[in-house]
Amino acid sequence: MLVKINTCLDRKATFFTNRHRNELILTIPPNPTNMNEITSTLNDFLVNTKSSAALILNGKGKLITSLNIDYGDSVAAMSAAILSMSEKFLIDLDKGVLKQLFFKTSEGVVVGNKISGTNFIIAFSKDGSNLGLLMRSTDEVATELSKNSLLK
Repeated sequence: MLVKINTCLDRKATFFTNRHRNELILTIPPNPTNMNEITSTLNDFLVNTKSSAALILNGKGKLITSLNIDYGDSVAAMSAAILSMSEKFLIDLDKGVLKQLFFKTSEGVVVGNKISGTNFIIAFSKDGSNLGLLMRSTDEVATELSKNSLLK
């Protein structure tokens, strides 16, 4: 019975019995694997695309996670402002909804991609020559991340 319940929950559960009431009490620990999966996916993305940094934020500018970014909270807040203004711009012009945004700078490129709802991934790369690959990979990782329950 214990094995079936643990398998079904896909987590380790702790059971306690109350001898006086004949009760079985089930305690399920918090599941940190969702955040670990997000961080692992983001790290794999950085390695595969040779990007220098990346972050994931929600639409309110709250940082969900970041890799290789100093002041991630500030970058997330500024990114959210840019994304919000860009979305309003597109809606006002009746051009559809924002899916991906890209900036080219003198020191590389920045690609932002909607994950789901109001969540976004932002990737930074010092090499602008791989822009097509970076844009496609950012879109693909956004699709993969949208399956994670924390980012739905």
